[in-house]
Amino acid sequence: MKDQLIISISNIHGSRHFHLGKFFKRNLVAASIFVAVSVIVTAIVINYLVGEVDQSRQSQQQLNVHSKQLTSEIEQLERFRYTLEQDLAERNDELELVTGRMGELEHVLGIESEIELSLNNRLDTAAVNSAVRLSMLQLIPNGSPIEYRRMSSGFGNRIHPIKGKKRRHLGIDLVAKTGTLVRAPADGVVELVRPSKKGYGNLLKINHAYGFMTLYAHLHSFNVKSGDFIRKGDIIAETGNSGISTGPHLHYEVRFLGRALNPKSFLDWNSTDFEVLFDHERSIRWDSLVKILQDQASTHLQLSLHKVVPSEEISN
Repeated sequence: MKDQLIISISNIHGSRHFHLGKFFKRNLVAASIFVAVSVIVTAIVINYLVGEVDQSRQSQQQLNVHSKQLTSEIEQLERFRYTLEQDLAERNDELELVTGRMGELEHVLGIESEIELSLNNRLDTAAVNSAVRLSMLQLIPNGSPIEYRRMSSGFGNRIHPIKGKKRRHLGIDLVAKTGTLVRAPADGVVELVRPSKKGYGNLLKINHAYGFMTLYAHLHSFNVKSGDFIRKGDIIAETGNSGISTGPHLHYEVRFLGRALNPKSFLDWNSTDFEVLFDHERSIRWDSLVKILQDQASTHLQLSLHKVVPSEEISN
């Protein structure tokens, strides 16, 4: 009996007794152990899973925070990209405007536009040619030295208004009232200031660069002295009626290496009609002068660029 297990079940109808053998007893004990181990393992697994869930929640929270940060950064980058696109569009508009104006400038300067060249090279070429023009218009007589009413006598052969004989007129006569201001048509140095009541009357000569000289006759008064250095536009004298003259006017001459040239060509010469002088005065070797001035302008441009670069590097 000691190897048997008796299980009694009682109810209102009475009691019933079940006798379990040794084999069943061992199975029941094994099952109980298995159930207990299963419960323990399940508890361990559940505890582990709970920990993993908590860790996952923490990771999820961190990911959410990081996601918000990334979203904020993306929004900033989008705003920055939009700003860059706007700035790029404005720069493109400015570049198109500069390119268009560059073409207009090249047209004015008489430069053939070379699309294959970079804008910087085209700008350098335009800058050199512009510098050449400015230099020539500053150093070589151009424009009218006075505000005149009309030209009473041109350059070349004519009948002298007083002597009545055919003579070569080495300049032009510009009619203006006495006291009209005479301005230097270019930079230079005063060679001669000569008061006189004969011939040309009060006379003034100015030596300019590259062999050019201008002469002013029949003046009323002088505003400069011999040896004075003058700039284009400076007041040098006042018109009058001195010497052999039929009325107030300015006798104006332009000479190159002592040879008289037609001053009318120089009166019409300006930045707008820059080529007109070269077409009229073909005896002067303008090409060699332009080449020298281009070399000088190019050298000055390169020196200016070298001066700008170090200052930019220092600022960076």
